Amino acid sequence: MKTYVQRGPWSVVTLLGLFFFVVLTLSLYLQLEMPEPTGPYTVGRTIFRWVDTSRLEALTDDPNDNRELMALVWYPAQPGTGTRTGYFPDISTLSDALLRSGEVDWWQVWGMDLVRSNSPFDAEPLKAGAPFPVVILSPGNGTNIEFYSRLASEIASHGYIVVGLNHPYDVPAVLLSDGDIAEYDKDQWSLELSAHQKYTQERIIVRTQDVLFALDQLFILDSDANSSFAGILELDSIAVAGHSLGGITASEACKADSRFAACLNFDGLQKGGPFSADATMAPPSQPFLFLTKETQLHPKILRAFESTTESYWVVIHGASHDSFTDGPSLQPSFLPIPDQADQFMSLIQKYTIAFLDRCLKEETNTALLSGEKGLVSVRVFPTTN
Repeated sequence: MKTYVQRGPWSVVTLLGLFFFVVLTLSLYLQLEMPEPTGPYTVGRTIFRWVDTSRLEALTDDPNDNRELMALVWYPAQPGTGTRTGYFPDISTLSDALLRSGEVDWWQVWGMDLVRSNSPFDAEPLKAGAPFPVVILSPGNGTNIEFYSRLASEIASHGYIVVGLNHPYDVPAVLLSDGDIAEYDKDQWSLELSAHQKYTQERIIVRTQDVLFALDQLFILDSDANSSFAGILELDSIAVAGHSLGGITASEACKADSRFAACLNFDGLQKGGPFSADATMAPPSQPFLFLTKETQLHPKILRAFESTTESYWVVIHGASHDSFTDGPSLQPSFLPIPDQADQFMSLIQKYTIAFLDRCLKEETNTALLSGEKGLVSVRVFPTTN
């Protein structure tokens, strides 16, 4: 007697499984490309490595090491030029060091090698419309500047040159000009609390010097007739921005150099609130934007805001500290549709550009910088009675 296997239900299960596998695979593939910036300009990327011969490197054993800085630059570019490369330019060289930092997981390193970028590498800088205002961007502690690509490329697509800084030993891994790799100083986390606070203050001083050194390099670059960037940098319109410790760095850099026309702090708070690492809480004299998730601030911080000439406290309700990076947006999801992380990033981009347009381009259509709109609330200082 023959027995018959009922294959119908298994066929349905198999087909459903195949369907979901195809949908998931297609979804993940579509998410492996960074979103296209919304501005009118094509965005290019390039890297500069600058050695500061006036400063020694404090975090290496070699007493003759000079401080070095890696700058990843996003800029308006000539369409059709440059080379298509991945999201993280040096990922193949830096992958092991990124893992050793303890700040990046193995699956993130593996995934970053697959993510595609819409910004061609070494594309020809656009001359039409130049010169363009400049934004120097400092990342958070333990975070490479590459992880701010969505924000930086969006700003650049609206007619800005964004100079992102990788501070060696403060970020997971940086490839130096001699081929060595500067790895994250994770020994800092073994320090007791007061020692770590002192360490953090010292690193903010170093970071601030990095920013000022980068600013000087931009003036040299702009005057170099052999540079493709000569004449396209609007050096009378420069802002400095940063996330977390980078935000405090931005504030300190503004106070240290009047060449900065504006200052932006993305969710950076220390003893001096969003203004400083110490308790002095002295704000910059330039227009200041504190773009944050923080819905409440200490009265001392609010009094410091009142002492500014022009400043904004913009709250993205529901955001997290990581919302200002690419991290949440790069988390895989089942469907390739905008989620809350994309919504937060879109708001961060819009309010950043509104502030930059006001301060660096003197545009008056900055209605975003007032009142409350959905997930965003804005307070303007000094307040008027």
